[in-house]
Amino acid sequence: MFKFITNRPFWVNLLAAIGLALLFLFLFLKMLGWITKHGAYLKVPAVTGMKTADAIKQLEKEGFDVYIQDSVFTDTAARGIVLKQLPDPNSTVKINRTVFITVNRMVPPMIEMPSLEGQNLSFALLVLERNHLKLEDTIFRPDFMAGSVLEQQYNGVRIKAKSKIQWGSRITLVVGSRPDDQQIQVPALVGMTFAEAKAYLDENNIGLGG
Repeated sequence: MFKFITNRPFWVNLLAAIGLALLFLFLFLKMLGWITKHGAYLKVPAVTGMKTADAIKQLEKEGFDVYIQDSVFTDTAARGIVLKQLPDPNSTVKINRTVFITVNRMVPPMIEMPSLEGQNLSFALLVLERNHLKLEDTIFRPDFMAGSVLEQQYNGVRIKAKSKIQWGSRITLVVGSRPDDQQIQVPALVGMTFAEAKAYLDENNIGLGG
């Protein structure tokens, strides 16, 4: 057979070799496409709003790779769910495509406590909101800095600016007030005579309404 091949013209052997190489290449590519399902397309399922573990399980079951692209936190959505996905839901993509997801953290992050002392109350409330903190209570204390924050407290203890505190924590603000703005407890006058009630009010420096 070797003698038969060598007796043929060189160009015939060359064409035969090229044809054989192309045949092997074609068979290889067909086999590779069959193994990898080349050319197959799938519709991306909607996993936004699902628990992260359930979303990953569903995507992998349908032939997708999954990569957690980012982990953020928001208190407007349930913790541990998928907030965003890429490609978008119902997109048509090739099989084995990677789906990138952004998930909501299970635990709120730690943030820095802003400096509120000395600020006007309305501005301090705005700063609290911008820093993802909430108002627990306001306590008014007579002071010449009326309307300004005298002290910021967390769990009943003064907290310094830039201290680490968890996102969503509740802050109490001690606010200055004029002496005449002090709140008083309304006395129990029911059962007293008018004279007794007036005497009691005068004794406690409480005016009688007209």
